[in-house]
Amino acid sequence: MPDEVDSPAAADDRSLSAWLNEARLTHPAILAARADLEAAQAQVRSARSAGLPTIDLQANYYANGFPQQGLATTRQRSATVGIGITIPLFDGFLNRYRVREAEATVSVKQALLIDTERLTLSEIVKAYSDASAAASNVRESQTLLEAATASSASSQRRYDSGAADILELLSTLGALADARQERVRSLAEWRSARLRLLATSGLLRTVDP
Repeated sequence: MPDEVDSPAAADDRSLSAWLNEARLTHPAILAARADLEAAQAQVRSARSAGLPTIDLQANYYANGFPQQGLATTRQRSATVGIGITIPLFDGFLNRYRVREAEATVSVKQALLIDTERLTLSEIVKAYSDASAAASNVRESQTLLEAATASSASSQRRYDSGAADILELLSTLGALADARQERVRSLAEWRSARLRLLATSGLLRTVDP
């Protein structure tokens, strides 16, 4: 049957844990929340380093004199090495407040990341459950269709041989039509559920026409 190409048996059959693990690594909302947290953590490091002494090492090499001076009459080679130490002056604990503010921002971003992951993953769990139920319905509809097809074929043979009347034949043909309709409906629901799972997981890509 043509629709079997896009049926659960032919589709990706990853476990729930695989969907969740991939979402943790690639979901746009989770990645954005994680990037915000990393930026806040970088701000803490920057604020802390601003209040620490710094040491600068400078090395210079001169030939035939020094800058802004005339050339020496004899060939000379000179090298200088210098160390500069910068010690921040007392700023009234301003930098300490900046560090605490940056740390508070980190706490907020951490909470937002946790909430984003929890909400995103719970939505994926629901979408996965719906897709799994829809896939089960597709398999059941296939079993029903096969049984209805066999019953209809049997009734047709019985009718052709005169062992069954027209009412029995019409009844089995009606059951076959219902089974086909259920098959179409279950496939449509499964495809819709799987698209929702892909979209919820952040894996659905928009394709330009």
